[in-house]
Amino acid sequence: MTANRIYITAIAALIACAAVLGGTHCFAQQMQQPVTQAKVSMSDIDAALAKGPVFVEFETEACHYCKEQRPISQALASDYSGKITFFFVDAMENRDLAKSFQVTGVPQMSVIASKSDGKYTYIGRNGAASDSVSASRFVGLTQKEDLKPALDAALQKRT
Repeated sequence: MTANRIYITAIAALIACAAVLGGTHCFAQQMQQPVTQAKVSMSDIDAALAKGPVFVEFETEACHYCKEQRPISQALASDYSGKITFFFVDAMENRDLAKSFQVTGVPQMSVIASKSDGKYTYIGRNGAASDSVSASRFVGLTQKEDLKPALDAALQKRT
């Protein structure tokens, strides 16, 4: 009889552990999910540009580097709150917009200072203005200190 109790207790303990471990695993998977992506159009970007510079980040749900980039960009969004509009765009869900920005890989970020005469002014890595999205984009995991000069230059250009 005692052996049966030990056996039942052991099985109950295994079931409890499996439930806890399973819950932890699910929680970790949920924590790795990116924040819901916004559907964005060129008119959304144009409307935001009327108020100030715009930062556009293209990413995908399956991209490991995108998941690493997101907190960096969100920290910048917090730092530049009220000054620069940040868009986080799922490249798979917004293929037309991704094509407009010549997205070749993700994560890909662009800093847009303004729009004049139908042309966008992009700010590149060195803080220089350009009308070429391909010459001024940031592709791949990019640190905060590498993005800040472009964001600061975009603000400077607007003042």
